[in-house]
Amino acid sequence: MPGVFQRRYPGYCLFIGLGDGGESESRLWAIRAALLPILAASMVAWITESVVGQQYAAGGGQPTVASGGPAGYVQPPAVAVPGGGSPGASRNSPPQPALLPPPFVLSPVEQANLERVLRAWEERSAAVKTFECDFTRWEFDPVSGSPNEPARISRGKILYASPDKGLFRVDEEVREGRFQPAVLPERWLCDGKSIYEYRFETKQIVETVLPPELRGKAITEGPLPFLFGASAESLLRRYYMRIITPSNVQGEIWLEAQPKYQQEAANFLKAELILKLPDMQVFALQLFYPSAHPSTQARKVYQFERVKINAVDPLRIFKEDPFQPHLPDRSWSQTVESSGEAAPGGAASRLGSRPVPQQPR
Repeated sequence: MPGVFQRRYPGYCLFIGLGDGGESESRLWAIRAALLPILAASMVAWITESVVGQQYAAGGGQPTVASGGPAGYVQPPAVAVPGGGSPGASRNSPPQPALLPPPFVLSPVEQANLERVLRAWEERSAAVKTFECDFTRWEFDPVSGSPNEPARISRGKILYASPDKGLFRVDEEVREGRFQPAVLPERWLCDGKSIYEYRFETKQIVETVLPPELRGKAITEGPLPFLFGASAESLLRRYYMRIITPSNVQGEIWLEAQPKYQQEAANFLKAELILKLPDMQVFALQLFYPSAHPSTQARKVYQFERVKINAVDPLRIFKEDPFQPHLPDRSWSQTVESSGEAAPGGAASRLGSRPVPQQPR
């Protein structure tokens, strides 16, 4: 497989860490380290984490320019503290999201080019009403293995219906050198009113009811809007972004995004994505996860294929609604929890945490 990727997508080998070994692979990783100095959850994180993600995505007010730090750094507004703080500040006011310092500063030309790309992406994405694709996912975890060898390779499917319905599922994984049914499959779906997590280890479907203010919201306003492309304004408000396309890559645009706010950075540190020209469709997405040291940083890489946009299926009326939960068999049960009762180990936190290799039972 590495050879095929190198022939078809020479730059993509840098992205997922596939090489041919020896000196050439060392050169690839040296170039990759230079290109990516310092980013997809499973992909459904942009659905499930919207329960908690909207509060920092909206942000509040315009922060003031700080006196120190890199040029362009903005300091978050002061937060009122009980027993102190600014005169007249309400003690019951919610704390403002913590703004992180920028990892880089763009020149005016670089900023203009980035905004041009994001506007073109937004225009293309606005026409997407339904979306379907298959994906392959590579999970790298240096703690449990080599940083350049995937701890798990899996395949699955993504479905989307504008503005707020989505499905993410993983059905197969590589075991004994070939794809086989996953030991513990993954499945998440959103019907616009609730998020449903299939917990195969306990044979439960856990429904998280969305609060009224989040129902009907576009999935692209969730914490990971990269698959379908959110508005340029929303992306620039929430992420430090730049174009990182290697000079030897043609027909693609590579983007890097790092969260501006601490709450979102707790789920992922950096995202890198490849857009294929001319239709600006996402071809690959990589996520880097929080780690105490770069040598232990886990990451996931997704490649999307067999993409169908606004496809018409004349047999759809005879099929099950993919955005409605169905118990796989009678041994399963379904429970309900409100968005405020979601446990720390629930969908949102697990989707944004270090990947855990599944062991056959």
